Amino acid sequence: MKQFYLMKNVSRNVNVVVRGLTSFCCRAEDDEFSQAELRRSEEEAKKLRLQGHNPADLGADNNNESDFMAEAKDWAGNLISGQTGTGRILVCLVFILSIASLIIYFIDASSEGVEKCIPWNANLTQQIDLAFNIFFMVYFFIRFIAASDKFFFMLELYSFVDYFTIPPSFVSIYLDRTWIGLRFLRALRLMTVPDILQYLNILKTSTSIRLSQLVSIFISVWLTAAGVIHLLENSGNFPRFNSVHEISYGESVYFLMVTMSTVGYGDIVCSTNIGR
Repeated sequence: MKQFYLMKNVSRNVNVVVRGLTSFCCRAEDDEFSQAELRRSEEEAKKLRLQGHNPADLGADNNNESDFMAEAKDWAGNLISGQTGTGRILVCLVFILSIASLIIYFIDASSEGVEKCIPWNANLTQQIDLAFNIFFMVYFFIRFIAASDKFFFMLELYSFVDYFTIPPSFVSIYLDRTWIGLRFLRALRLMTVPDILQYLNILKTSTSIRLSQLVSIFISVWLTAAGVIHLLENSGNFPRFNSVHEISYGESVYFLMVTMSTVGYGDIVCSTNIGR
């Protein structure tokens, strides 16, 4: 019995010694790690001082920059949000200007050809369209600032509409040419009609909202496809752009309606290779 108690005391003492050594080693490793971190921080601070920077000021500048970006993002988000009065007004204004730009496209497309050598200062419709595009460009940057995922924002439908409609307006000024281009893509903005009608409390039921969405999608795709046909037929065969088939935008709209309804009168047909 005495031997048993003796062995038990010995094992207990051994455990105490092992725990003490373990804690001492861990404490020593922690002290070495802390000292290494301290030395590294001192070296980084020394490098910043040699470069003429104050480490404390640099940290404050980073915090101020992050705070500024957060405030700018919140401001832009509130500005374009449909939950605020300012955001609703801005969305409605963008829609109205998009329709106005589309009407200007209808006016330019009613004349012959898709490209004219007219100076910018002598073309009233181009000047008005440029003013609209400046507004659309500002609105694009506001949306970009408010976007949480910048990459996903760059791939949105309305972002592509801005890519293909805003830059050609400035290029036309530089070249002193008027090119209709892809301005018909503004018709895709008609798909925002259901949202605007909801902001105005005109649409309240889910059935009316879905019906308006269906109608707006159909009309926007119809007008956009008519613009594609008008551009291709009036541009001629690629790559020499010969054998031009002069067709007005109204005839293109009529042709698309006859084609989509499967009536197919055959009075208006596409003659260019790409158009067919």
